[in-house]
Amino acid sequence: MKRTNSGFTLLESLIVLSIVASILLISCTIKPHYQQMAQWEPAFKSQWHQTRLTAQQTQKNVTVTFDRDVVMFGPDSFKYPKGYSNQVCTQIKILKTGYVAPTTIVLTTDKQTIKIIFSLGGGEYRVEKT
Repeated sequence: MKRTNSGFTLLESLIVLSIVASILLISCTIKPHYQQMAQWEPAFKSQWHQTRLTAQQTQKNVTVTFDRDVVMFGPDSFKYPKGYSNQVCTQIKILKTGYVAPTTIVLTTDKQTIKIIFSLGGGEYRVEKT
């Protein structure tokens, strides 16, 4: 009776392991440094509402700073989408009641302008794209 070994050799195992590792390495993408506008808007909305609620719950005023390439919610910073910038540094104070004074933030690229308009004082805003 003949005895046969039907296992994998070390060389075959290394080849399969290297192929799997290569596929995993190629498929892993590095998170982009900037978000696209479609991703940025919902994330900004969520952070804005969280900051407003924090101001109301803690009964303390909170300042949100719209800088040249980033918006800062206290210690948290939030980059604008790639290519967008704010020409005028603006600070918005969210009062402990949730009130926000009417103001407009303008984010621009070479091709598009986006206005974040805080109007009625209740802390709500709208976005206009031109």
